[in-house]
Amino acid sequence: MGLPICLVVAVNHNDIIHRAIQRGDFSLSAAVRPSLASAMDIQVPYNMERIFWLFSGSNSEVTRALMEQFERTQSLHLPKDLHSKLSEALRSVSVSDEAITRAMGRCWDENQYLLCPHSAVAVSYHYQQMDGGQPSTPRCCLASASAVKFPEVVLAAGLTPETPKEILALERKETRCTPMRRGDDWTRMLRATIEDLSGRWRDRSLRVL
Repeated sequence: MGLPICLVVAVNHNDIIHRAIQRGDFSLSAAVRPSLASAMDIQVPYNMERIFWLFSGSNSEVTRALMEQFERTQSLHLPKDLHSKLSEALRSVSVSDEAITRAMGRCWDENQYLLCPHSAVAVSYHYQQMDGGQPSTPRCCLASASAVKFPEVVLAAGLTPETPKEILALERKETRCTPMRRGDDWTRMLRATIEDLSGRWRDRSLRVL
């Protein structure tokens, strides 16, 4: 029953999740290493306790013990059965900065689509599988941001940053703000603003219909 999908966790060289899936090693590195995919430059990934809880059969006691040990020692080797279930359900890959820029360049050459560096982490895995002669399994890579936010990385990939016309149009639009000073009734001001915006969108929706 259901769609037979395989989830792949793609990360940059800050690879604690990759190590946990591959070897059961959920331990901090010496330091965060800056990368081109900067939003992934973290030491402790969010919500791993939920993953541990899920693959431990919803065992809250096991999950709490694991996370308490990790908080004390900053090092954790997953129990064999938990790691087995985790690695069976998830695949993973760690991608270098060089692989990120290669993926961005290749995607542009083949599809004229400009990837952001974070999206390129996932697409790099796709290219690895294609080039390695793996079966042509349909893959879906989730693009997490626009490349327009990362012009320096686009340049590093040998590409030309492009600002969408929708973004350029914002520079010509009127700027509006409502000063909120100490002593003002902020609750009333926020409520009035929300009601005003809701009314505008409601009127616009009615006109479209």
